Amino acid sequence: MYVFSIVIFQLIVLTKVVMTVKLYVIARFQLSRDPPSADKDSKKESLRIIIFVVISFLVLWCPSFINIIIRFVVGGGLTFRNEATNLFAIMARFNAVCTPSVYIWGSPALREAMVRTVWGRLCPRCKRRVGSCHGKGDAKK
Repeated sequence: MYVFSIVIFQLIVLTKVVMTVKLYVIARFQLSRDPPSADKDSKKESLRIIIFVVISFLVLWCPSFINIIIRFVVGGGLTFRNEATNLFAIMARFNAVCTPSVYIWGSPALREAMVRTVWGRLCPRCKRRVGSCHGKGDAKK
C-alpha cells in the first residue's frame, strides 16, 4: 500500500508538471498572436515566473523522488535515520519557502501588497515603503 501510494503521488506530480508545461506552451503561443502592450509584457513575466517555480520544484524534489524509486526498485538508495539528517527532506521543505519568495520577487503588484499588509501591520507608522518607517524617509520634508 505504501509503495503504491508513493508511485501514485509521483505520477500525479509528473502529470501536473506536464500540464504546467503544456499551459506555458499554449499561453506563449497566444501571447505571440497578441499585439505589443504593457499587459502583454506583464503576462510574459507571469509565464517566466511559473516556469521558474516549476523548475525550482523539480530541482528540489527530484532527488527525493529518484531516491525513492531506487529504494523500491533496486533496493539500494539512501536511508536516513531521522528527518534532521535527511538532505532530501530538507530540500523539499526549502521548496515551501522558495515558491512564495519567487512569486513575491517576480510580481511587483504582489510585492507592494505584501509590503502594505505585512509591514503596515508590523509598523503602523510606515507609509508605502519600508524605508520610510519612523520618519527615515521624511527627513527631507
